[in-house]
Amino acid sequence: MPDGVSESAVVVRVPVPPAVERLRRRWDRAARWAVPAHVTVLYPFVPAGDLDASVRHSLAGIAAEHRPFDVRFERVGRFPTVVYLAPDPPEPFNRLTEAIHSRFPDFPPYEGAFEVVIPHLTIVESTEAPLDEIATVAKAALPFRHHVTRLEVLVQGQDGRWLTRWRLRLGREP
Repeated sequence: MPDGVSESAVVVRVPVPPAVERLRRRWDRAARWAVPAHVTVLYPFVPAGDLDASVRHSLAGIAAEHRPFDVRFERVGRFPTVVYLAPDPPEPFNRLTEAIHSRFPDFPPYEGAFEVVIPHLTIVESTEAPLDEIATVAKAALPFRHHVTRLEVLVQGQDGRWLTRWRLRLGREP
């Protein structure tokens, strides 16, 4: 993190089974920095110091255009140094990412590092953790469901820990 610049991210927080949360807390560095279990919608996002009323208004408008949805986690996936849970269906997350990135084009997902963004809930990102064992334990905790009703904007504080700045309801009020 550059001096004086705090990062932010747009996420969907997902409560995970206790066994998965234990894996995160033991092995994942992000969990130790108070990053909750989540599916990333857009990271990096606007620097925390620039998160003003106009940014909140734009995000709230995007959230209002997307209905709440149900997601199921029943599959463990792997990237080279990551064990993750795959959301089913992934499309609502893709639509949210596309809508937010379209409104904030200066912030491509993962800084444009990947041609295709795969929605996922990271359990552990590590070069030292026993990823095969972690995947096995995580798989035993599946399946579970979550009803997605909001987006959250997380910000990284000067101490490195992450906090929720905003919660934005999906869908329009009835």
